[in-house]
Amino acid sequence: MDQATTVFVVLVLGLLGMGLALLLSKILVTGEEAPFKRKRYEAGNPPSGEAKKRLPYQYYGYIIVYLAVEPIFVILYFLPYMPRLTALIVNLVLLAIYSPALLYAIRLAGDIKRWGR
Repeated sequence: MDQATTVFVVLVLGLLGMGLALLLSKILVTGEEAPFKRKRYEAGNPPSGEAKKRLPYQYYGYIIVYLAVEPIFVILYFLPYMPRLTALIVNLVLLAIYSPALLYAIRLAGDIKRWGR
């Protein structure tokens, strides 16, 4: 099979699979309304108590730190496959690009008043 045929077959199979999934979802969803069908569930059980609560933001700063560091790990994954000089240049560029974001994220994570609400 040449590449164009392979792409066409994958595209057609994907569209057929999507159509089948939509058809199955329409078939399985129709039916009479059960008493709990539209209710919100918590861990598989009907909810009890207060329905809406404030989201605690005390860990929001740490999420920002993770989001600042995570792209570095993705790029570092490819370093063993690079020549030594290229890897050094990549490390220096990463340090220059992500240091401000990481320092800002660490500063935000330490500012508890900002996330306390």
